Amino acid sequence: MERLCTKGRCKQQAEFSLTYDYDDKLAVLGPLSPEPEALAHDLCRKHAVGFVPPQGWQQLRHIDLSND
Repeated sequence: MERLCTKGRCKQQAEFSLTYDYDDKLAVLGPLSPEPEALAHDLCRKHAVGFVPPQGWQQLRHIDLSND
């Protein structure tokens, strides 16, 4: 089953998963999870590259997007 980006009205295929750790104020961006997860956001490459964590939060990327 194809998974689409969950950002707005985007219809691109999801390639990455974004999760939040609210206790540690940490946003984690990594490879697409094998199965959809209720607390994860599936993102296409464009939205993963453009993702900015909330103010005051840290971001952890388990992927390299520097060549995009």
